[in-house]
Formats: sequence, C-alpha cells, structure tokens
Amino acid sequence: MRLYLEEIISRMCLKEPGVSSADSKSWHAYREAERLSDAEVIQEICHYLEKKRNAPQRSSAYFILGKVGKNLANAEATQLLLMCISTEVDKYALSTALDMISELALKADEDISVIINLLQDRRWLVRHAAIRALKSSKSAQAEKELIALLGETNDVYDKIYCHVTLGVIGTAQALPAIQINTKSRKPDLKVSAVHAIESIKARIDALKVVPI
Repeated sequence: MRLYLEEIISRMCLKEPGVSSADSKSWHAYREAERLSDAEVIQEICHYLEKKRNAPQRSSAYFILGKVGKNLANAEATQLLLMCISTEVDKYALSTALDMISELALKADEDISVIINLLQDRRWLVRHAAIRALKSSKSAQAEKELIALLGETNDVYDKIYCHVTLGVIGTAQALPAIQINTKSRKPDLKVSAVHAIESIKARIDALKVVPI
C-alpha cells in the first residue's frame, strides 16, 4: 500500500505540458483516488506525511485522505485533516484540505476553531475554502461565525460563499443577515442570497411537517 500511495501521488503531481486535462495521467490519477475505499490508506497517508513533502505532494495526500474518509464515512480521516489544516501554510494545499473537510461530517461538538480562524485569512483562496468547509458542520458556532462575516466583509465572493454555506446549514437566525443582500445591485450576490433564503425556509418547513 505504501508503494502504491507513493506512485499514485507521483502521478497526481505530474505536469504534462501540451496534454489536455482529460488525457493527462494526473487527471486519471485523481479519478482513481476518488474511488479509494481501503481504511489502510488513512494510516499510510499519516506515515507518508511524516516525511518532508512539497506542497503538491501534501495537497494530493489531503485529497486522497478526504476521498477515503468520504467513501468510508471515517471520522479518523476528518480528525487527521483538521490536524493537517492547523499546520499547513501553503495556500493551495490548505484550500485542498479545507475542500475535503466540506465533504466529510463534522460533529456538533467538533472543535472547528482551526477553520474559524481561517475565515479571516488574507488569502482569498484559503478564506473561501474555509467558508465552504463549514457546510459539513453541525455546530451552532459555524452559523454564528458566518453571520458575523457577512456583516463584516466587503468582499462580494466572501458573501456569496457565506450564502451558499448558510443555505446548507443555516437556520432562521441567518435570514436577516442574508436578506440584506437580496437588494444588492450585483446579480450574483442577489441570486445567491435569494437561493440561500429559499433553502433555509424549505428546511424549516420540512421540520414542521409531522409524520402521520
């Protein structure tokens, strides 16, 4: 398994100038990684990351860890990704780890402080990935922090991603903050706000339905 991981990560990181994305070895390696479902991979990724790796290698390892965690609904993979996020400094590798978190399940009592801290990161790539990562959170703190960010930020895309994430996890408490942007002259911002409100209200209505 260890040799296989070294090999697939090598293919994932491969640059092939002049080769179309769909024909590249890297593209096929990523599709292969998406199907991995062997729990042994999780521990092997840990061993892999114990050695000094460059940013593309770390990013590929996070991708594999996230996909295996998703395919197995494995909580250990989530914990390991959170640990990686706390120490990662490269913006591309960090955004990959955060995007993988968005596909996994975060428990209501999960410590999401490492993600919350990145909501204020000066790098938009990291900041937006952190906002998306909270889609998997069941914590009331996640909603609270996103509502606060909506009121503080002047970045249109910060707001759009907040709308998208709140559309997934938001409650009635988020509606006033989102409602403000339904009057925006920026079409994408306005549409994302409307969709978020519709999603939240639909979820609220569904909870009101009492089975017969």
